[in-house]
Amino acid sequence: MIEKMSARVKKHFNLHDPAVKKKWKRTLQAFLLVGPALVIALVFVYYPAAYILRLSFFEWDLISPQQTYVGLDNYRTVLEPGSDFWESLLITLKYGLMYIAFSLSIGMLLALALDRIKFLNNFFQSLFFVPSVTSISVVAVVWSLIFNPQIGPLNKILAGLGVSSASLPQWFNDPNLALPALAVIGSWQSLGFITLLLLAGLRNIPTSYYEAAAVDGANKWKSFWKITLPLLTPVLFFVVFMLIINSFQVFGAVSIMTQGRPLGSTNVVLYYIYQQGFRFFNAGIASTASWIVFMVLLAIYMLQSKLGERNVFYQ
Repeated sequence: MIEKMSARVKKHFNLHDPAVKKKWKRTLQAFLLVGPALVIALVFVYYPAAYILRLSFFEWDLISPQQTYVGLDNYRTVLEPGSDFWESLLITLKYGLMYIAFSLSIGMLLALALDRIKFLNNFFQSLFFVPSVTSISVVAVVWSLIFNPQIGPLNKILAGLGVSSASLPQWFNDPNLALPALAVIGSWQSLGFITLLLLAGLRNIPTSYYEAAAVDGANKWKSFWKITLPLLTPVLFFVVFMLIINSFQVFGAVSIMTQGRPLGSTNVVLYYIYQQGFRFFNAGIASTASWIVFMVLLAIYMLQSKLGERNVFYQ
């Protein structure tokens, strides 16, 4: 047995054999090509994630050199019923529902329009993509002016339509309107990317399907529900998951425009983590909340993958 294993090892590492030498050369080339990306991932992704996981079992104020081991106390504090974490998670889910609904519905309408309109098609695609590459600080400043209740153009348009000054919405001063306004801003910023993805999916559907449906007497509405939507499900599932991740990553607009106000109605989970870590100096609580959010996203991904196996249609 030992002799057989020794023979296999010698055969595997026999660099004098041209086939083995070629195999090891290809392996080395692969590692050299993947190496830089792997080093970046290890240094900036996996090591910080492991460090945050370790930190979730400690109490630390980010200043003192001493970290106190507290076991699962941080998890008990964060997951305690009625805690601020649960409230921020609920606010994030509300934001996500509005953000996904706005982005998908408007993105689908724009993609369908661009798929049919050929005049200046490339120009409109570029125009819709501009918000996706615009700095969040610029976006926040511009939309703060748009939603300004005194000088903002939105309220001036509503006043021109006959809305009385007493009934004009206060937007970011109203707990019921601040979160939908943020969802509109987020949808506007990601709209171009979503539109281009859906447009690519639409153009990948063979026109022969629509021609066959027209021969059978199907109108455009039936063709959309029976052909376009089913064959667009691979793109839709990817877009929805990407929008879910984006909804959990909303931070810049909240930090610049609302800081969680009014009355905590915009205190999304990422801003909660930021406050715990860098305002209240509870690094352990912030790390714990970060890992819980990661587990929530992982559960959503697994659920979506399971649903995708049954509901995604491929050509």
